[in-house]
Amino acid sequence: MSEAQPVNGARKPRNWREIALRPDPYDPLRLDNLGRSIEMRMLEMEPEPLTDVPLMIGAGIYAIYYVGDHELYWPIAEPYCQTPIYVGKATPEGGRKGGGAGNPDDEDALWDRLREHRRSIEQAYDLDVADFRVRYLVAVDFFVSLAEQVMLRQFRPVWNAIVDGFGNHAPGSGRTNQARPPWDDLHPGRAWSAPDKMSKPSQYTALESKIRIINHWKQLGLLPEDASLPTE
Repeated sequence: MSEAQPVNGARKPRNWREIALRPDPYDPLRLDNLGRSIEMRMLEMEPEPLTDVPLMIGAGIYAIYYVGDHELYWPIAEPYCQTPIYVGKATPEGGRKGGGAGNPDDEDALWDRLREHRRSIEQAYDLDVADFRVRYLVAVDFFVSLAEQVMLRQFRPVWNAIVDGFGNHAPGSGRTNQARPPWDDLHPGRAWSAPDKMSKPSQYTALESKIRIINHWKQLGLLPEDASLPTE
């Protein structure tokens, strides 16, 4: 259909229904719009050092940023923290409580999750936790997953979309026959994922993950097409 034409005069033409635009009405209660509103509120927060997150009560969402000089991550390393390296959510033990209408002030789920991420980075041999920043927002846990999905689609963070395993928990006893996460092959150091604990190789070697990261930056327009792996 052709674009709607300006209507001159006070009267509508007879065929006004045929020429009128039909924009979709904005519904603030649509699930994706609810998630986006939570995301926007979180992005208004000032980024903080991952090492300095205060003890807090509640569930919520968060985005972790890299500001260091690691050869793989310099395309997103900038002081304004615009492109997260990882996004996630933290909800109370047992998932949604009270059908999603419960009080988020029942556990330290968000703080505990960020502490776990801090420990993972601290154990990695080639990462410095001082190079990481975080934005976070305590929110009613029913809406937390919505906001996380919005951020995953929007940013495609490299530790979510490309190098899996950063957010993994230590496997329980009897489950060490699982393959090592690709993140642990790329950034070794977590004790529970050492080769003597998880002997099954990961899906991608460290070199393969590096290549995938470079290609990811190219797809996002953060590196030129002729960019290659940094020299060792």
